[in-house]
Amino acid sequence: MTTPNAAAQAPAPPARCAECRRIKAGHYEASRSGDLQKARAWTEEMGRHVWAAHA
Repeated sequence: MTTPNAAAQAPAPPARCAECRRIKAGHYEASRSGDLQKARAWTEEMGRHVWAAHA
């Protein structure tokens, strides 16, 4: 059974990683402008970052 305030009592989600946000923004901008080579580079950068920082 849950209380009416169960959602208010749940812990806050962890803050998002600033580096992930930076990489995602770069990827989005490259994709939006049609620069597929740069978008691919951002994808590879995200892979390296996730491996190093979050694995």
